[in-house]
Amino acid sequence: MKRISSIIIVLMMLALLTSACNGDIFIDAEDLPDVTTLVIEGDGGQWSSAFSRKGLVRIHLDSDEKEFVTYYGRDGKTVDADCPPSELESIVYETPKRYYTIGFEGDMVYITSYYNASYAVSVMLSFDYEYGATKVIHLTLTEGERLEMVSWTLSGPMKLEENFGKSTHVASFTNNGPLAQQFGIMPFLQSNCSRETMPSDFWAHGLILDMPVPVYNFDDGKWEWREYENIMLGDRMDGFIPEYFGHKLMVDVPANTTVKVSYTLNYSRAIQKGVLQFYNAVAEQNFETTVTWTSVYAVSYDYTVEYE
Repeated sequence: MKRISSIIIVLMMLALLTSACNGDIFIDAEDLPDVTTLVIEGDGGQWSSAFSRKGLVRIHLDSDEKEFVTYYGRDGKTVDADCPPSELESIVYETPKRYYTIGFEGDMVYITSYYNASYAVSVMLSFDYEYGATKVIHLTLTEGERLEMVSWTLSGPMKLEENFGKSTHVASFTNNGPLAQQFGIMPFLQSNCSRETMPSDFWAHGLILDMPVPVYNFDDGKWEWREYENIMLGDRMDGFIPEYFGHKLMVDVPANTTVKVSYTLNYSRAIQKGVLQFYNAVAEQNFETTVTWTSVYAVSYDYTVEYE
C-alpha cells in the first residue's frame, strides 16, 4: 500500500509540473497584468512592481494636466514623452498642490506620491509593447492635507460696474373675492448672484479654501468682504443669499381684479485683484498665486403695476 501511495504522489507531481509548463496558463511573475487598478495615499503613498521590458516600445502617462508632467532621461535632463523606455528614468508631476513621481530602475517601476493638497485624482500609466499590446495602470491618488491659506492681500481698489445687467420678470394675481387683498412678491428670489475666485496660475484651479469673497450688503447698500467655507478656486458659485428673503414687494389688489406686476432686477459687478499665500504642511513650503475675485449681485429693482 505504501508503494502504491508513493507512485500516486509522484504521478500527481508530474501532472502539476506538466500543467505549469502549459503556455495557456503559465504566468510570468516578472510582468504586469493587462490592467492594474491602484489607489495610494496622496500624502506619502508608495507602490512598486516588476514589469517586462521585452518588446516594450513606449511608456507614457495620460493626465488631464499634461503641462505639469515632465519626463526625465538617464542623464537627468528632460526628454519628450516618446523617449525610448531604455533611456527613460522617471516621469514627474509637480505643482504646489500635487507632487508625485514614477521611476524606472531595471525591470521595476516605483510610484511615490509626496503630497496631494487637492481632490482625489486619477491618471493612467501605459506600457506599450510590440504588436499593439498595452499594459495599463489606473492610478488614483487620494485627497491629502489641504493647503492652508495664511494671508490674502488686495492689489489696488475694487472696480465696481453699476448696471452691469438686467433681467425682467412678470407675476400676476387674481382676486375673485369681494374684499381687497395684498399680493406679495419676493423679487430677488428670481435673481442669480454669482461669486468666482479665479487664480492666474492654472495649477491652483480646484484648490478648496476657507476664504473671504466680496458680497453686496443689502442693508447698508455697500460691497463688503465676507468669509465663506469650501471655496473652490476657478469655480463659479451661483445662487441667492439669505438677505434676499428680507426684501418683499406688497401690491394692493382690489376686489374682483387681476393685477400684473412687471419688475426688472438691476445687477452690479465687483472685481478685485489680489494675492493669496498658502502653506503646504506636508512639504513645509509656502506658495502664492494672484487671483481675481468677481461677484455679480442684483442690487435693486424697478417695477410697474397693471390692473385688469
